[in-house]
Amino acid sequence: AVVSTQSTGDKYSAKTMLLISTGMLAVVTFLSAALGHVTNNTWFIVLIVLLRLIQGANGGVIDVIAFAITAKIYPGNIALTTSIIETSLNLAVAFSPFLGGVFYEAGGFYLSFVVTACAVTVVLIGTFFGVTNVDTKRDSAGGNLFSVLKEVAVWFPAWHSAACMILFNFYIPILSPYVQASFNAGPTFAGFALLINTAGICITAPFLGHAMDKLNPYVFMAASAFLLPAAYWFLGPAPFVAGVVAASKTQLVVTLAVIGVLVPLGCYPGLLIMFDLYTVKYGKMPQAVKNYITAIYCASFPLGGCIGSAMSGVIAEKLTFSLATTYISFAFLLETVLVIWWCVVVYRVKRQAAREGLKVSESSPLLSENSS
Repeated sequence: AVVSTQSTGDKYSAKTMLLISTGMLAVVTFLSAALGHVTNNTWFIVLIVLLRLIQGANGGVIDVIAFAITAKIYPGNIALTTSIIETSLNLAVAFSPFLGGVFYEAGGFYLSFVVTACAVTVVLIGTFFGVTNVDTKRDSAGGNLFSVLKEVAVWFPAWHSAACMILFNFYIPILSPYVQASFNAGPTFAGFALLINTAGICITAPFLGHAMDKLNPYVFMAASAFLLPAAYWFLGPAPFVAGVVAASKTQLVVTLAVIGVLVPLGCYPGLLIMFDLYTVKYGKMPQAVKNYITAIYCASFPLGGCIGSAMSGVIAEKLTFSLATTYISFAFLLETVLVIWWCVVVYRVKRQAAREGLKVSESSPLLSENSS
């Protein structure tokens, strides 16, 4: 997404790229429906993996362009628009497996993909008529990816988003076996617990996003570095917490709901902060740099999800759910230390900018339409 979206974005408008990616997503989904007629198992696996890769690539482009368009249209509400976009993605993740199961039972493999492809086609038509043609092409101010990557303080919020997503995705693969072994509960309860987890994000994220735009977004990000690992101690619960809180269905659901509220604290202010820090550092932010920053930020979510799921599979084979979640929370404390270091760096950058006459304080972000 970082390379291909930016290079293509120099040639085509954001709306054109959005239409191309959505159209390809619809075509690939229709082709996936046809795989139900492939009888050779080897060819089926090869083709379905290939089509899924194409789907993922186009989904990544759509994600980046959606953030780029909304950031351009609503420069004063970046955290709010970020939270709304991510909430929509979380809703899709929460309900799509259920809907897929319903369609599969009703019409098998073929119907599941056909219905999805038709839905994407409707979205394509809506995009053509409803999305504003926003110019996100490279402007005369230039800018390149290296100018972003060399500033650790600028891209660090994206890494923090990835770290939060590691915690968010770590328990998902191992939750169902845990509830079955500990509470004699089936996949239905595990699915309900994860639904409450996602609901915590979906319900609170827009309100948090609005607060991040109006208040200091740095405070929210710093708070997540301390609160998330602490909440994780009650998930297992950790051995040193077990004497206070006993493992139960209620304890698990409540903890997952709290984690669902805390994850946006670390993830959603990231794009706003990255824009702000680059502008403070260089005095302006070319459109090309804004596109690169958006792409890096968007890449943090699947990166954290992939790492979290992979670590879960490896660690859970040797440790109990309680110990696995406890150890991963202790590992996250390293991220807490890094956030403290980052806060010191940000303070120095802001102080230097203030000395040079920029209209910025050491505690509040520099955000205005002129700086975007």
